[in-house]
Amino acid sequence: MRPPQIDSRRVDLGCSLDENRPLTFHLPRLEHSTLPMAADRGVGWKTLRDAGPVVFMNGAYYLTRREDVLAALCEPKLFSAQLALQPPGSPVPVLPSAFDPPEHTRYRKILQPYFSPHTLHKSRPMMERHAAEMIAALACRNACEVMADFARLYPYQVFMDLYGLPLEDRDSVIGWKDAFVAGKSDGHGLLAYFTEAIRQRRQNPSSDMLSQVMTGPGDLSDLELLGMTQLLIVSGLDTVAAAIGFALLELARRPQLRRELAENPEQIKVFVEEIVRLEPSAPLAARVTTDFVNVGGMTLPPGTPVRLCTAAINRDGSDVISTDDLVMDGKMHRHWGFGAGPTAAWVLTWHGWN
Repeated sequence: MRPPQIDSRRVDLGCSLDENRPLTFHLPRLEHSTLPMAADRGVGWKTLRDAGPVVFMNGAYYLTRREDVLAALCEPKLFSAQLALQPPGSPVPVLPSAFDPPEHTRYRKILQPYFSPHTLHKSRPMMERHAAEMIAALACRNACEVMADFARLYPYQVFMDLYGLPLEDRDSVIGWKDAFVAGKSDGHGLLAYFTEAIRQRRQNPSSDMLSQVMTGPGDLSDLELLGMTQLLIVSGLDTVAAAIGFALLELARRPQLRRELAENPEQIKVFVEEIVRLEPSAPLAARVTTDFVNVGGMTLPPGTPVRLCTAAINRDGSDVISTDDLVMDGKMHRHWGFGAGPTAAWVLTWHGWN
């Protein structure tokens, strides 16, 4: 496979300290389509890292060095998630991910208790029951398409149960979500469905997660509850499905690993962490600069769209753990599969009870 051709040219950033001269730099340019991500994500991220600390690609500036990525994640006042993820005039607040501190901190404090390992551990029997039932049904067949038949469906099955919603509505919710993401008119069904669910819970709260958040101390409005639910559906469940898919792919490729995990189940949590490190379902963090920022030998002006490559720094070879292969040494190692800083993924605790 030939490596992508890197085009270094002047890029107009639109403004400068001198209003009469545009701010321009020589920096590498790539296209998404040239990165071999589908064939080998390790090679794809290495290609991006090797291109430079800052790479212009498809209209955004990609930061590829660990120190720059982590610094940006820890500076929400300079690298805003809200400007990147919450379009002006959007009717539904995407909380808490599309907010910067202090609003993000408030939402996170309200929601974190409902997604802590301790709280979700209580739902573990339900989660295991759904997994066992779905796998048992597949075991009766000679073959299956694991993403369509299990990995994609299972997170929605669990979510519907956690929210106290009819399981028979699962496939409709998936269809509305797909239409919503694709920008199709049928996608309005997703918000309509959960608007009605919230209305019903206001009138008759129960013991489900939606009712608990609604009646909890945070006093979230119906619109805020809808935004939280939208984030869980649109950004949360498909990322879980992707993680399941990557895990099953590794197990299919490595029969010896399957045997080792069966014989030493305590290693399963290490395997899960390694999957998150190597194949984070959200490999980039979108940000927009709020001021002039020096990074990678250049200055980015306010309003610059930036992508922080957390997946790239998990594999950058800067230590013995950050490799392109599974590190199954029985230890839980630090990684940035869920981001870092004050706005790190608030649902990262979902997997903590494993």
